[in-house]
Amino acid sequence: MWFQQLIREQTGCATYMVGSSDCGECAVFDPLWDIEPYLAAARSKGMNITRVIDSHSHADHVSGARRLVEATGAELFLPERIETTYKATLLADGVSIRFGEVELEVLHVPGHRPEQINLLVRDHSRGAEPWCILTADCLMVGDLARPDLAQDGSAGAATLFRESLPRLLALPDFTEVYPGHVAGST
Repeated sequence: MWFQQLIREQTGCATYMVGSSDCGECAVFDPLWDIEPYLAAARSKGMNITRVIDSHSHADHVSGARRLVEATGAELFLPERIETTYKATLLADGVSIRFGEVELEVLHVPGHRPEQINLLVRDHSRGAEPWCILTADCLMVGDLARPDLAQDGSAGAATLFRESLPRLLALPDFTEVYPGHVAGST
């Protein structure tokens, strides 16, 4: 399995690429507007971008998902609970996307946004246990997501603590966490 984090330093937004060494396909999670870094990374690894996934409706950056789909012919995946007017495959909680040795399992984690999903990443060449989780804007480094951007803050916080955190805390201790924001975030 190939894994790469890409960061837009001006805003601290982090996005991810997960690729299969077995089949030469990769997925991009939460792509930013400038798609060239993804195209270049895939070329450098001999990968084809076949899946593009947005975790939620972003308020802090413009998604490059549809631009990346247009440039590569990849399939676009969005959370099941998102409101959209364009073609996409909608992902429900518990659904897995499998390509080669890579498995991406969808975890619905509302609180920041009602439709928010995370991806639990498994590398089946290493074992069946999850290797890492891509938390988008749900978990940050030393913090939790803002619960007040898409709903009443009290309701969002209650949902985050009641529904999402218990799911994340139940993951094996060795599961690495990769957030959607790092230092420099707005």
